[in-house]
Amino acid sequence: MNRERDAYKQMRQDAAESINRGPAYEAKPVKTNYLSAIIWTSVVAVIVCTIFMGLLLFLVNESNIESNLENAASHAVYNLEKIVTQQNEELNSLLEENKKIHDYLKLWTPIDCRRRERWKIPGYGLPEVLPEVPKRYSYELTLCE
Repeated sequence: MNRERDAYKQMRQDAAESINRGPAYEAKPVKTNYLSAIIWTSVVAVIVCTIFMGLLLFLVNESNIESNLENAASHAVYNLEKIVTQQNEELNSLLEENKKIHDYLKLWTPIDCRRRERWKIPGYGLPEVLPEVPKRYSYELTLCE
């Protein structure tokens, strides 16, 4: 109980001293140096950016991205050229086969029954067979009353 009384007396004494004490002194104004702050901020930013940019350039150089992209592009172009030449050879062989089929069909078709043909692209694929134009008939009916 003694301890609580001493704490209470100390609080009353501190309160009385703060009331009776003289006026507080005014704080001295601080002049901020904006120029120094801007210069130091710029220096720190330059150092940090230089470090990170150097690290990034080192990683790009070590990963060989440029050479990998060049190799991938050259492989793609080579594969595309290979596919184009292969398709060209297949197209030529199909053209020859179509000519053989056309000549064979032409040989076995009777002369008087030749069909009228129209080729979409001459020599490619099968020809489109045009139907014979039928004669016009009159379909008028006479109705009885």
